[in-house]
Amino acid sequence: MISRLRLLVVLSLCGLLLNLLLLYGKLANPSSEIMGCGGGGPCSDVLTSRWSQVLQIPVPALGAFVYLFLLTSLRWNKHFIAGFCHAAIVGSVVWFIIVQAVLLHHFCPWCIVAHAVGCFVAALGISNNNRENAFCKGLIAGAVGAVSLILVQVYGPVPAAHWIDQEMNLTASRAAGIHAFGTGRKIAFDDGRKIYNCASLPHLGSVDAKWVLVEYFDYQCGACHTMRAYLSALVRKHPTEICIVLLPVPLDHQCNPALELDDDGHPGSCELTKIALAVWRVKPEAYLALHEALMSDPPPDRAAALTLAQEHISPARLDAAMLDPWIDRIIQADIADWVSFSGKTKVLPKLLVSGKRILHGLPSDEEDFIRVMEHELGL
Repeated sequence: MISRLRLLVVLSLCGLLLNLLLLYGKLANPSSEIMGCGGGGPCSDVLTSRWSQVLQIPVPALGAFVYLFLLTSLRWNKHFIAGFCHAAIVGSVVWFIIVQAVLLHHFCPWCIVAHAVGCFVAALGISNNNRENAFCKGLIAGAVGAVSLILVQVYGPVPAAHWIDQEMNLTASRAAGIHAFGTGRKIAFDDGRKIYNCASLPHLGSVDAKWVLVEYFDYQCGACHTMRAYLSALVRKHPTEICIVLLPVPLDHQCNPALELDDDGHPGSCELTKIALAVWRVKPEAYLALHEALMSDPPPDRAAALTLAQEHISPARLDAAMLDPWIDRIIQADIADWVSFSGKTKVLPKLLVSGKRILHGLPSDEEDFIRVMEHELGL
């Protein structure tokens, strides 16, 4: 009995330390409140998601408090508190594994270690208890607490997971000049240091619209998929006032040398980007239909993307277009801009709004996004 109790104390201390480590990782990351892709590895993807906090409180902080209460209950034989903590740990572990597996499609290795420790703590603590009335009541209360946490995360207020920079901090790039190539309407940002030719680049909406925004995105980025719906809603609401230039940044080591080595990124994004840009070059009027299909969740693989593209242009023309050096120049220019515009955070999507202002990450919902854009543009 004593050895089991000591083991439970040791495991609870490990759980506490792991949660404090995750809390430090979240708070030490300057972009820890920004939801998006490309921030640096699977742990970052999980810790910057909307599921990483409850009512603005970081989840690891709640986990650390639970383990502190559990250690207190073990020291002073508080059976109700022990039962509450064990049930809360089990419920939270099950919920956050579901979040990572089903909602985020990313696993944070340190989170999984913390979950494993939590499972051992709960199993050992429940099996070690003599089922006293206070302990059983604590289990019920802990289960209610875990369910309440889940309901708040699902139905409660969604944290604003974006920020708007006042400065672009643009670094000059030779490749970036390709965005201004050709005739037609040109839009300048950062006091003219960055220029885009609306007509020659993929876009959503009319190039004659009053306001032109520029989005940097990845075809396999979940946050970018959500942003696509927000942008479409914005253009539908303001069809004569909004145009969105669409510039893909593949978070794929195959063509993106700026992607951090510890970031798995999105393998296959380079190929999807090349297919989309090839269709734009050959048949611009077919681009948006393909763009929508590639931004589905989950996105198609290369073979499916080729099939979709060949519904609009012949295989021979598609193959020839994918060899066009313009495509590689555009991709590298987009990557260079992504690095230049990133500042404290590399997350996608990024949206150039006006002047020097950039929206990093994903607003909490469509209504929030449209409200922010209407305020920024004076619509």
